[in-house]
Amino acid sequence: MADGNHSQYLLVGADQSMFTQKVRAYMRNNSIPFQDIASDVKVFKTIVLPHVPYPLIPDLMIVDKDTKRFRVIQDSKSIIQYIQQTHGLATVKGRKRAFADLLLEMVLDDFFFLHVVNWRWGYPSQQKYLEYTFGDGSQPYEVATKIGAKVLGMIGGRTPTLGLTEKTGAAFRDQLTAFMELLTNHLDTYQFLLGNELTTADYSLYGHLAAGLLRDPAPYEWLACNYPVVQAYAQRVGGTAIRWGSKDLVTVQVDGDKLISCEPTMGKNNGGKDVEKTDEIPNTTTKLATLLLRDYLTVLVPTVKAILEFLRKEGKDEVVIPRGLKPEYSIEFTIHGKGETPLREKRVVVTHCVWMLQRILDSVYRAEQRSEADKWLSEVGCLKEWKEAVAIWEESGWRVEMTKKGTLAKRKIDSPKL
Repeated sequence: MADGNHSQYLLVGADQSMFTQKVRAYMRNNSIPFQDIASDVKVFKTIVLPHVPYPLIPDLMIVDKDTKRFRVIQDSKSIIQYIQQTHGLATVKGRKRAFADLLLEMVLDDFFFLHVVNWRWGYPSQQKYLEYTFGDGSQPYEVATKIGAKVLGMIGGRTPTLGLTEKTGAAFRDQLTAFMELLTNHLDTYQFLLGNELTTADYSLYGHLAAGLLRDPAPYEWLACNYPVVQAYAQRVGGTAIRWGSKDLVTVQVDGDKLISCEPTMGKNNGGKDVEKTDEIPNTTTKLATLLLRDYLTVLVPTVKAILEFLRKEGKDEVVIPRGLKPEYSIEFTIHGKGETPLREKRVVVTHCVWMLQRILDSVYRAEQRSEADKWLSEVGCLKEWKEAVAIWEESGWRVEMTKKGTLAKRKIDSPKL
């Protein structure tokens, strides 16, 4: 099947999906034409479920312009990687920065979304708005809100199983506030998370901001009024406004009626280091990573252990891992709230993180890359916990890959552990 210029891209997604917004921003910023599909039950039955393993969005239809035959790619990370490789788009330079980019994407996609949805389900004042938003907009208002209420029940009802409970809700809110304050400080100097060039981690964060905080009325007022620098950052990443740091904004110098210079503002900082050229990571970025990774690794390490226990009980050399394990595999994690008080809570095991971990190990944390990455993790303060998760997984003799059947685990026959 032809790709690139010979393909038409159709995106199955929804405005309220953080990961759909992530993909949209990436394709818009890189001038990749695509069209949104008005997704409904019929689309899931005829396009999504027959071609991908999970009933999830976003999904990218890649249609051959000549034959009209298509294939479907699922998951924001896989979609962005496909577009990046197919169209020869730029990647992050430097071993340490490339590692930090994928690790930040991982923690944002797999953990930070809980900080965001905490707003969505915690404010009764926007209940009607949410019901209509999650309903079928093609239907009359009463019908749409009735459908939306059912959808909200299914989606919002899952968050307590992921550890977002009455016990931890305040801690997640406190941590989100701390994150916004650190991000504001970082953006006083740099335009994006890793400096002054857009990376995948920016698109992950943008997805959460655009779909979860800058779309709903209650969190929009909170973020826009208290953290306008972060709102401006979201507009910059999403390409929704022309302002300092956008790809379409330039500064000019004239001499009478003659244009002397015309320079883009993208890539210019406010007195910070030119980190892109030296494989450095801003100290302010390290502080952001410390805030999230400290608690996320208390999720990742026991999750890896639980998945390995599941694989052991299956007793096969190849196993399709379900997206979530049964409650018997539940784990405990830690979340730090105001005053650094650690709270312990239980959550079910969501297995997608092991594929994200494998992806990092295969691409930016290979043996020859680890020394530089480990130096940064030492600064973050979580090197020990990260290396524990890596060692447990690598020494198990298993590896995973994403297939049409789902996350497929394969046991390596030559593993010393077998």
